[in-house]
Amino acid sequence: MKPRNLEPKELIEKLKEEHRELPALIDDTVLTYQVGNLSGAFPILVQIRDLLSQHTIDEEAIILKIIIDKLNKEESEKYVEIMREHVAIMKNVDDAVESTYTGWTETVPLLENLKRISAEHHRKEEEMVFPKVLELL
Repeated sequence: MKPRNLEPKELIEKLKEEHRELPALIDDTVLTYQVGNLSGAFPILVQIRDLLSQHTIDEEAIILKIIIDKLNKEESEKYVEIMREHVAIMKNVDDAVESTYTGWTETVPLLENLKRISAEHHRKEEEMVFPKVLELL
């Protein structure tokens, strides 16, 4: 995957939209699984993985680059720390996908955790990172 070819302001709006979409996708995966439709739940989980993979690439290649280019190391550190949370988020997604191969018993708790940690992460991005990038443009 490559970063999307969007202007930073347009990209930020797209990222915010994805922040709003993610909880519903996670809920859809859980509900589809809980009604016994594993073959329907797995593609939604893959959609979540793909969405978050692209999302992470965009934020790190474009959003974080703006911060690093425009701020000194000390000023940018808190924003870099927020972006480092992508590692834990993507690990959680990978663990959720992997858990489906062993019977889904751990998948729902992993998805519930993903929903929680991504909501907190997205809050930080929307309250701190995105406003700073818009200010720096």
